[in-house]
Amino acid sequence: MSTVQRLKSQDELFREKESHRRAMAAKPVEEKLVTLIKLQQITSTAARQSGRPFKEPWNIALPKQRS
Repeated sequence: MSTVQRLKSQDELFREKESHRRAMAAKPVEEKLVTLIKLQQITSTAARQSGRPFKEPWNIALPKQRS
């Protein structure tokens, strides 16, 4: 059986995007900082590998991840 994914409508995409943004806004500042630093690490690695200028990710101690 083949797996075919249905394309999402523009309205569905906007609803999901809004839902994700609201969920992110409701998170505590500490979790937002963890997400921000992870994104900084990803972008700086990609920029470094492609030879583009980049800023180093913030060097701050992150709180321990809860399991």
